[in-house]
Formats: sequence, structure tokens, C-alpha cells
Amino acid sequence: MLSAAANPFLAGKHRPIVVGHRGVPALHQENTLAGFRRAVALGVPAIELDVRLTRDRQAVVVHDHDLDRLTGTRGDVIDLTWDQLSRLRIRRELPMGRDIHGAPVSARYEREEPIPLLAEVLAEVAGKAAINVELKLDLAVWWQVEVGEIVARVIAEAGADDRVIVTSFDPRKLRAVGRARPNLALGFCFDDGMLNFARGWLDRLPALPGHRDPHDRRPGHNARRVLSRILDTHLISRFVATRVVGAEHTLIGADTVQRLHRQGIAIGTHTLFPLGSTTGKPISASAAMAAEVHRLVALGVDWIETDDPERLMALIY
Repeated sequence: MLSAAANPFLAGKHRPIVVGHRGVPALHQENTLAGFRRAVALGVPAIELDVRLTRDRQAVVVHDHDLDRLTGTRGDVIDLTWDQLSRLRIRRELPMGRDIHGAPVSARYEREEPIPLLAEVLAEVAGKAAINVELKLDLAVWWQVEVGEIVARVIAEAGADDRVIVTSFDPRKLRAVGRARPNLALGFCFDDGMLNFARGWLDRLPALPGHRDPHDRRPGHNARRVLSRILDTHLISRFVATRVVGAEHTLIGADTVQRLHRQGIAIGTHTLFPLGSTTGKPISASAAMAAEVHRLVALGVDWIETDDPERLMALIY
């Protein structure tokens, strides 16, 4: 059983926390102060945001390393100073990748919005909503882990240690956070396509145990089964001292939550009711189904991230 704690993500709970994925992207541009303010106004208990570093090592809240989709300007976040980045605006008509049917989808907003500093978001939101701070995995500069130390310092300066978790698909960045600020709650993230590089070989094997759907024979089914097993046993804890896990909902099986809770690990999931996939990865059909929400609630997950927190709150609370 999870022990009670001041941090909402860790404390024992009867219902999952609804987390606005990048804010409320159905109403405001992702990862903007406008979106985070709207989440607070709607009573959304938590938000998720993405962090990268600028050239002058400022922690900024932005998802893509390439600024073309968001601002229509060519360039990489890591190549710009904060002064340069602060002058750009996230555009009103924003491509959101492909929807659940694979069709291109865009979102339209009332006005352009600036890209904020992490410090700005924490100063305004941390006292009103819990925050999942995700450190982006960036293969182009994978050797750089200083974002962990910088983010830990920004969180400490904001006095927000007990209101945030820091998550990432990059365990090295999490280790950097832990070295700088051991009291912060860290979490490794799982995507069900993480083993796609080996899925052709794995799928030639007999069906392996460990996946939530034993009849799943879609491409990559055995890769997902392996990932589910890694998730359930929390093997990542051997490398990073994590207290939370963020996992794609397709990886969470009937026993996943109980197994992690017995180890004192909180588990959240992503992303329900998505507007689109900006990474090119197809969206699982179940992501748009209320039945999937009910399944996850019944299993006892600790939080659920969503692009439509209003809809999710209506189903859960």
C-alpha cells in the first residue's frame, strides 16, 4: 500500500488524479501559461509539462526540439538563447499530428502564445495544481544531462518539491536530478513502442506472457509483452531510485498496479482522449474510449494524463 505523503502523486487516493497533458490543449496551445491557467480555473488537479534547455541553459517549457511545428520558425531550442526564444510565439493554428484515424489534425486558438520558463510556470501554478515535469529525451544531444541539475535547482528555488514529480524516458537525466535533489520524486516513463527496434525478431517467438491482452497479435505484440513485464517488476529501480512510474495505458495489465503498489511505487498513465499524435506514432483505438478509463480506474492507477481533462473529470469524479 502506498504511504500517505504531501505530494498528491504519491499520497493514497480512491480515484486517479486527472492530469492535463501539456495543460488543456483543446482550449489553449500546449505548454503555455494560458493553458495552465485554464486548467487551474477548470479545477484540474494536476498538469503535465515538458522541459528543454536553451543555449544559455535556461529551463523552458516546450515539447518539440524543432520549433517549426509550434512557431513556424526553423531552428532547435538548444541552439537559441532564452532572449531569442522568448520573442517567438506559438501559432494560432497548430498542427497536432494525426488523429486516431490517422488523418492530419490541427487545433485553432484565439491568439498566439509565448513559450514560458519553467520558473514562471512553477511560480504561478505550483501552489494551485500538482505538476508532472517531464525532461524530454533528445537523441541529438543524448550525452547532455545537465537539464536534470538545472530543473532540480529551479524546483527548489520555487519551493515546489512536494508538488511535483520529475519524469523522463531518459534514466540518465533522472539520475542527474536525484544527485542534485534526492528528495524529489522521480519516475521513469514507458512507451509501448520502446522495443520496436526488436519487434520483428520478438514477434517470431511464441507469444510471451506478461501483456494485458493475451490475444494481442498486432505487430510488436511480444515487444509489448516484454515491456509489460519490465514495468510490472520495476526493473528500472536497479538503475534509478524512482518512486513513480509513467506508463502508456496499453502496457498496464490486471496486476500491474498492485505489483507496483506493493513496492511503494505510484503509477500513472498516458494519454487518454488525445487530440493527435505529434510523434508519428499511431494512436491506440482504446485511448479514445470511456471503457478504457473505467478499466484504469478499476485497476487503481494513481493518475491519468489527458488532452481533454474536462471530459476525463466528468467520467472519474
